[in-house]
Amino acid sequence: MLSVGSTISSKRKSFKLSQEYVAEQLGTSRQAVSKWETNQSKPSTSNLLKLADLFECDVKEIVSPENYINEEKNAEKQMEQNQKDIKMQLSAVFGRILMLISFLGYIGAFSDPSSYQLPEWYLTVWWGALCLIGATLTFIASRDYFNRKSGSKNVIWFDLIYVFSYFLYGILPFETNINGLAIMVYAIVILSIKNSIFFIPIWRKST
Repeated sequence: MLSVGSTISSKRKSFKLSQEYVAEQLGTSRQAVSKWETNQSKPSTSNLLKLADLFECDVKEIVSPENYINEEKNAEKQMEQNQKDIKMQLSAVFGRILMLISFLGYIGAFSDPSSYQLPEWYLTVWWGALCLIGATLTFIASRDYFNRKSGSKNVIWFDLIYVFSYFLYGILPFETNINGLAIMVYAIVILSIKNSIFFIPIWRKST
């Protein structure tokens, strides 16, 4: 079990400082420093602050070394999890955008196939592959979101609303270009709302 004395001794040795030097910097005696390190006495609050400044550390690291280590480990673990959350959320955002682009591209390709001068099977495979990649990224990120953390289940409803944008093309009574534009605007609005609710808070927690 770590103690105040052992921590002071370890810090002093790590900086390759003598007890005389530490005593001189703190305005005390070498015997006092020795008693601190052997736990025969404890430094005053003012001396603890001076020691923390001398050893370039937090006072908590000297007073409660084990608690400080645990807090640091928990903070690092939380930071790593937040960073992974950000990566997963980015994957989900990119996946949804890729799905939207592939859907609009597929519609555009078959609305005016002559402009592509490519066989229909090629266009189907190309846009279908992009949509599959987007769906895979979204699925992996969503699964990680629910399995690793207590993610809000409300995101499911937003995903359903987002997917509904693909059906708007056949529902809207406008021209092809206007329908495509309406779907794009609708999807961007839903994505923006989702990001502000689920993604941005996680991003801020990691900073």
